[in-house]
Amino acid sequence: MEHNSAETVVPDSRDEIFVVGGGEVLEAGEKHLLENVSQYVQQNKETTNTQLFSFLALLNAYIPDAYLLMSECQKILGPPDPIHGGPPFEERMEPFTVLINISSTSPERVCMIHPVLAEKAVELLADLGISRSATMKKFIFSFCESQLQPHILQFIKDLLTKREQGEKGKKKFSGLIEDIEKEKFHRALFVLKMASSKLRQNPIFPQTISRLYYIRGGPNKYRKAEEWAITAIERAPNNSYVADTLGQVYKNRLMREARRREDVLNMAEKAFRAFRDVETKADREEGPEMTDTAGVVSISISYNNRGRFGFIQVAKITFEKLKKVGIYPSRHFIQNLKMKVEAKFDFFEWYLNYSKPNMTSVEPAYFWKDVVLCYKMYTTKEASESTSFPGLLDRLNRGLFTSKGRRARFEEFKETVSDLEAVQDDLKTTYEANADDVKAAERYILSNVILCNKMHNSTQLTPVNELKAVIHRFLDTEVGRRSPEFYLLALLLFWPEGEPQVGQEDNDDEEEEQQATEDDGSEDKTWEDEDSNEEQETREEPEQLPLDLMFDPDLQQYVTFMEKAFERAKYAKYLRGRYLLPLFFLGKGSGLSKWIHKSRLDEIVEAQVDAALADNQDQRTAKKWKRINEMWIKGDVWRVPEIQDMLLPVQVEQCEPSLIRPHGYEAKEVFVCAGGKKIVAKVEPDALVLSPMVFYLGFTIQGPVVFKVGYPHVSGQ
Repeated sequence: MEHNSAETVVPDSRDEIFVVGGGEVLEAGEKHLLENVSQYVQQNKETTNTQLFSFLALLNAYIPDAYLLMSECQKILGPPDPIHGGPPFEERMEPFTVLINISSTSPERVCMIHPVLAEKAVELLADLGISRSATMKKFIFSFCESQLQPHILQFIKDLLTKREQGEKGKKKFSGLIEDIEKEKFHRALFVLKMASSKLRQNPIFPQTISRLYYIRGGPNKYRKAEEWAITAIERAPNNSYVADTLGQVYKNRLMREARRREDVLNMAEKAFRAFRDVETKADREEGPEMTDTAGVVSISISYNNRGRFGFIQVAKITFEKLKKVGIYPSRHFIQNLKMKVEAKFDFFEWYLNYSKPNMTSVEPAYFWKDVVLCYKMYTTKEASESTSFPGLLDRLNRGLFTSKGRRARFEEFKETVSDLEAVQDDLKTTYEANADDVKAAERYILSNVILCNKMHNSTQLTPVNELKAVIHRFLDTEVGRRSPEFYLLALLLFWPEGEPQVGQEDNDDEEEEQQATEDDGSEDKTWEDEDSNEEQETREEPEQLPLDLMFDPDLQQYVTFMEKAFERAKYAKYLRGRYLLPLFFLGKGSGLSKWIHKSRLDEIVEAQVDAALADNQDQRTAKKWKRINEMWIKGDVWRVPEIQDMLLPVQVEQCEPSLIRPHGYEAKEVFVCAGGKKIVAKVEPDALVLSPMVFYLGFTIQGPVVFKVGYPHVSGQ
């Protein structure tokens, strides 16, 4: 029988439960527990079948898919084995047999018939004097004396160290450790120490012991926590996540115990040193694709940002502590840390604007809050005033429910047209004073794209051809060696204008009629169409492009350059395992107006969710995040009429599958047809390319990406 079958099937000898629905199985199983099992265990606590049953119950109560092999079960039961003439397994396991499932696979796997009954059994056994801690100790002792099987090691690790996701983030400890701690703190400690002793090479157990000490321990908890954190590092000297625990010990001690100036500075220095070590080790770690590469000492699915963030937290806590004891941090102290804090801020600004942990989640609310507050303490600058490339990208997010600032509980307002015009004017002045500075040019161009998203006909906008001239000055120098941001802008500026959609007839009369409609000032025009009026033409196209700009840009080359720049800038290294956020989408406008900042989609989605939750004000905030995420995950975003009216579908063709990409999954690639050319773009793994399918085009900091929308609407269907 398979453990995960739709119906629960038990051997014919078990008369009390038949092939029935899950509810009836649970009801009958609970009755059997209370009557037969309870009575038997009270009189047979030390028997091997009771011990084996307690192991199975504990495993499946906390790891629903866990199991023991039949050979392992027979070893616990002891001789005589059925193959040597002993009684059958089912007979030896009475009265527990009815609650146990035996798979038909080879080798046979044994587990409880349902995790809920496993939980009930664990509770019952605890009431009868067989505690979780006692069962876990016997389990470790029974299976760690001889050669440990990989699946048993994984189950022990999961039981003792796997932290589940709670409503407010990951829980502090595994469910089993949390429950054993309710028995007694020292019982949880003893179980972990026993695992650490039996599995001497594994760092995760001393690491968890250290965390248990500094979070829940009593007197001398920080000294003990430090000792165990160092033990963990000795077992895994190149692992940044293991190294992070020592930094957390010092940070917590700084936060909770340090009172005098000397203590604050001493503990802060220890914490800084520990987090620098974490950062160094994290920088040396490589992704899974480098597993067999010579010289690679440590592998990590994602980049460990805790060293950098830990440094930010310690700098912030130290500043606050010194003020609290009446000693404002000295100029020397601030200057000594200022450049380091600025570097960490710069890192997190692009790190959080270009990516998030995965499609469905974001960093904890305190993450950006601590970064921003620390940055202000040491530089007196406001993060909201940043005009860096990622800082500019973030300006249109402000005031939205999904923005980093709102989540960090900062008072945040949407940027006005005047705000963005002032920024564009300042960056134009900066560029004109530093015309050979490519970074100044990038920010100046981007400020126009951002402003156009807020007000497409702002008189402050620089004509597109002038922006093309700006970036063209840098295209023939350091060819292929510019930043991902540079090539993103090149692609935005030189991307061909939208072409007629599938099903649109190439009819001269219709074109003339359409042109007449666009020119007559009709109220039916969309704001994208307004770009065709005489005033806009005069403003955006003041003169013919110079001859040196009359060239046919190789957009595929820019895409290739951008992807290589993504690697060269180490974005691939630092953003591996994370979801790359789409920054812009291709829209139906022209010039700069054809690029739609993601915030405009987020604003529409937020309004849709607000309307749906209008009748549930009490639960509105709690459900809002979930609803917004669901709309993106399920693709409901693409079915919103306002968004459909805004975005331009693109034609795609299948091309060869790509290799494993740095951000952690095997992405397919397609050709996007634009301006008579085929340009390679990534596409989500499950997005099969079928000819009638509708796709939208977006850009991440790595390059173009295609989003599967669905099938085109057909009249009458």
